[in-house]
Amino acid sequence: MSQEEGLSDELEAGIERVSKWYHIPSVLALFVFALWARARTWGNFVVDGKVMFRGNDAWYHLRQVEYTVRHWPETMPFEIWTRFPTGTSVSQFGTIYDQVVATVALIVGLGNPDQTTVRMVLLFAPAVIGAGIVPIAYYLGKRVGKNRFSGVTAALIVALSSGVLLSRSLVGFSDHQVVEAFTQALAVLAIVVALQAADKEKPIWEL
Repeated sequence: MSQEEGLSDELEAGIERVSKWYHIPSVLALFVFALWARARTWGNFVVDGKVMFRGNDAWYHLRQVEYTVRHWPETMPFEIWTRFPTGTSVSQFGTIYDQVVATVALIVGLGNPDQTTVRMVLLFAPAVIGAGIVPIAYYLGKRVGKNRFSGVTAALIVALSSGVLLSRSLVGFSDHQVVEAFTQALAVLAIVVALQAADKEKPIWEL
């Protein structure tokens, strides 16, 4: 075998490897970029050693998270500061979002996180969750487009998206709206997978 033929075979093998695995580093890079774009201003929220938040509801979620950290996995059943001075039941706001953030804070704090650790985890939560939509978009695009390039394109669109999705997933905007976008994207992916499986298996719908 000549040297030129050997180089040609190596080039073809390299191209084949890239075409087979390019989606993994691509989606990972887009995830990292989306996370950086959302979290890069985090230093603006640390004032004199205290972690601050944007908006009103983030402080409400902080109270829920701090309560759940102390009483895990229970969430606060009654909030005296809502409709003060009578208070009100908060069952509609004791969300899994608060439980997940509290759980992560407990893990990061090795079972006994201090107040700063809890606040930092809540501070970064929207950025991480917002960036987490990128791999979901990849799988959704791959399913609908039936190829990995479509998936990478979908992930690219989400990573570069602006508007409400970006603003609600910025660091410090520690409200639950970004979780709604995340779970809705996950639900759409699940529906697409279910419909495609049904189309392939041809079930008897009457049964």
